[in-house]
Amino acid sequence: MISSLLSTQLDAQSINYTYVRNDPFDIRNFSASIDALWGEVNAHNGYAFGWGARAEYMMGKTLLFNFDSRFGFGTNLYRESNGNTANYFAMEGGVGLIFVNKAHVRNVPIVLSTQRVGNYQYTTYIRGGVPAKVRTIVALRGGWGQYRNTLNFTKFSDSLLTFNDSTYVNAKDKMKIFEYKSDTTKSAPTLSIDQYGTINIGYLYGGLNFRTIRNLLIDVEGYGYRGNILYSDFYIDVMFAPIFNLKDFSVLDARGERTYKVGYKEISRFGWRIGWFWRKPKEQGFSWKFEFGSRPGFKSMANSSLPVNVRNLYCMMTAGLYIPLKIKPIYTED
Repeated sequence: MISSLLSTQLDAQSINYTYVRNDPFDIRNFSASIDALWGEVNAHNGYAFGWGARAEYMMGKTLLFNFDSRFGFGTNLYRESNGNTANYFAMEGGVGLIFVNKAHVRNVPIVLSTQRVGNYQYTTYIRGGVPAKVRTIVALRGGWGQYRNTLNFTKFSDSLLTFNDSTYVNAKDKMKIFEYKSDTTKSAPTLSIDQYGTINIGYLYGGLNFRTIRNLLIDVEGYGYRGNILYSDFYIDVMFAPIFNLKDFSVLDARGERTYKVGYKEISRFGWRIGWFWRKPKEQGFSWKFEFGSRPGFKSMANSSLPVNVRNLYCMMTAGLYIPLKIKPIYTED
């Protein structure tokens, strides 16, 4: 079934409207959010999902603060009974220094009505938009974060992954590290152990944050209240990881406990990410966050033609119910 979108444009001169609100400085500068569900697709263990908490605060006209935490309750390959694996956990906090904070007037789109008839959706909006004050904020930001997750060794079975300084393939075949016996008798069956471990990353990040605030509400004759309301962030960060650790792999069987030092010969301590965040300037509601990037960690093999190692890539999206508050100091337009 194909659904078509049709639009109708009305000239601003042909309709009457009055401004009810048009002040992007009339905001609540703090929000705290409980994320009932977030989800992430990554190359370390495939996927994870869970709950989280976020907060952001704009102090006056000079500083931004942010906090973000995510806790997994659906971490792929994680087993509480397997001490080699770990439940997903991520947390970070940072501060931003604002160097652009101004408003300018430009036309923004206003949707008057939307109606669906059969397979067609009709949208009526004001041609050319409505003049509105748009606030633009640009900040230099930075902070610290940590990340922990289960790692699937079979997805990293190259010559750079080592167990006790032996390559993964040789260690797996010769050391029999993923095999165990319930007793020491020769007739005891050989059982297999999941080839999963844990990755830990501690990182610094720095980049640019671009915030846009629109707080327009108009009363349109014949249509009622219509608006263009937005409080959004777009950010670009570079990450540097002074801490990168693969947890040592342990096996406990009838022969006792064996521990193997896990390492990776070529580490890339730099990563990058881009992200978006949405909420409303004043009203309580749902906020959304989307993030895509490449974490610090595994360097590409020398024979790879790709500029990044796909094993570091991830994509995350989260949604939560937020409560906005006005906390002094708050900046109003000069």
